[in-house]
Amino acid sequence: QTWTRAQGVYGVPVAEHALMLALACLRGVAVSVRSRQWSPQPSVALTGEDVLIVGGGSIATALLDLLNPFDVRATVLRCHPRSMAGAASVLPMPMLDEVLPCARVVFLCAPLTPQTDGLIDAQRMRLMRSDACLVNVARGRLVVTDDLVGCLSTGQITAAGLDVTDPEPLPSDHPLWRLPNCIITAHSAGELGRCMPAFVQLVENNIRRWRNGEQLIGQVDITLGY
Repeated sequence: QTWTRAQGVYGVPVAEHALMLALACLRGVAVSVRSRQWSPQPSVALTGEDVLIVGGGSIATALLDLLNPFDVRATVLRCHPRSMAGAASVLPMPMLDEVLPCARVVFLCAPLTPQTDGLIDAQRMRLMRSDACLVNVARGRLVVTDDLVGCLSTGQITAAGLDVTDPEPLPSDHPLWRLPNCIITAHSAGELGRCMPAFVQLVENNIRRWRNGEQLIGQVDITLGY
């Protein structure tokens, strides 16, 4: 059997959401919204900072475009490194521990595979800067949830912006909801209705390619899992 994925369909909207979460985390938006009183937060700029993007697909490509005006130094980790517009460096995934300590914002945009399951745990969060923000728009299981609660509670990292969680949906009594330095958006970054025109166009293109015996767009490598 041949399988294909929705390559490129969700790239731009999810990248926009990731950038929104990063800026909200840096500016302490969750604290301001929950305070119920006038509580100005320190002005923290993304401009000129080091950022790390874990994953090198369409979301990462779109995110690099969006980050360009911020003049960040972006490092991308991907399984098969190759140059990407807007990235200062593109490195193999095994270098994660070496580059984590540099990033002010860590964006998770990688697929869930046996290699990325539990990728960000307490040990790796301890490698991150104390003023670092973690943004997950990939899959909840890339992050060990209990470890994240602990590191956010103790100030090991400064904030997290999560569009995905483990478990999902996140129970209403889960401690993540109560943390003032955590923003949760309930898996809404890639809303299907908005993306449907691009998805339909992709399906039409692949049907035409299949009829013509051409390479399909977004063909899944079963051995890699994406």
